[in-house]
Amino acid sequence: ILQQLDINPVLIIQGPTGCGKTTQAPQYILDHHQSCGRYCNIVTQPRKIAAISISNRVCKERNWETGTIVGY
Repeated sequence: ILQQLDINPVLIIQGPTGCGKTTQAPQYILDHHQSCGRYCNIVTQPRKIAAISISNRVCKERNWETGTIVGY
């Protein structure tokens, strides 16, 4: 994933339900970007309720307040 992001800043991740493409992969990418001095990840969701739920989950995993580093 990280090698592909160095080639192209836009990446589509495909995988089965529950594999972490929505919650884990973006955190992995964010950690890498922060180590390189880059701070922008954008993850899309087609439904507002899903975006809210995912944002809250990632913030809970990171001990962050929703809307600070991660929001919707």
